[in-house]
Amino acid sequence: MKPYRLIFICLALLIICATGLVQGYIITIDTPKSVIKGNPILVTGTTSFPEDSYFDLVLFYSKYTAGEVARTRVIVDRTQTFRVDFDTRHLERGQYKVEVHNIISDNELFVERQLGSSSVIRKIVQVTDRSDEITITSPQTQPLSQGLTITGRMKGIGDGVLTIRVFGPDNYTYGPEQVITKKGFSDNSGDFSTTIPVPFPGDYQAGISDKNGYIGEYQFTITGPTPEETEIITPEPTIEKLITPDIPETPVPETPVTPVPTKTQASPELITGLLGISCFILVVGKRR
Repeated sequence: MKPYRLIFICLALLIICATGLVQGYIITIDTPKSVIKGNPILVTGTTSFPEDSYFDLVLFYSKYTAGEVARTRVIVDRTQTFRVDFDTRHLERGQYKVEVHNIISDNELFVERQLGSSSVIRKIVQVTDRSDEITITSPQTQPLSQGLTITGRMKGIGDGVLTIRVFGPDNYTYGPEQVITKKGFSDNSGDFSTTIPVPFPGDYQAGISDKNGYIGEYQFTITGPTPEETEIITPEPTIEKLITPDIPETPVPETPVTPVPTKTQASPELITGLLGISCFILVVGKRR
């Protein structure tokens, strides 16, 4: 074999090996083909990238043109597996896709063509909406004093069972509560009603599902005073100091004091003399 051919073969092997090292990294993702609005889009996957590598999972809405809806970062750990949920409660029904973007390992950016051929970095998901299967007949705005009343009718359920969960302000949660539906007279729709105690005013969301899965989320607003505002505060009694006007003193004229006569005690000699005189007068009178 000629030397230049040997050199060419060695270089080709080096290129193949180097390319193989780069293309040896694999990422695969998987999603359900469709989800009902309200249920999360669950993305699971595996990768051969080493620990601490990272990449983005991006959710796009592809009705007309691809528009980014949500993005989350995945950091590879020692298990080399991952799981991500995308919330669908505020999504429109339609077709979505999940893609892998911005793969970074050892400060090096990897693009799609550098990945192994068995990589799967793109999945299509259909988001369906069942919320129109239920018609809510209770008011959307209700007073706090009466709790949250959820009354409505569901198509085609007849005599069945619905499951209701309620979410509200300050991480308030209620349920699950099982509600029985009653078949109407005109069709196979099922009427239902329940009243749920709620602690304070605000916006509440009622998620309803049946045996076939999630149906939809329904909004309610509760109005009324907060517990702090309903607390009756009794004011402390205040004592008012009575202030009397200064009245000038009127001088009182002095009244002369009339001396009271004092009793004089008769002496024994005076009494004896008076008795003697009285006896003398009586003797003289008898002689005459």
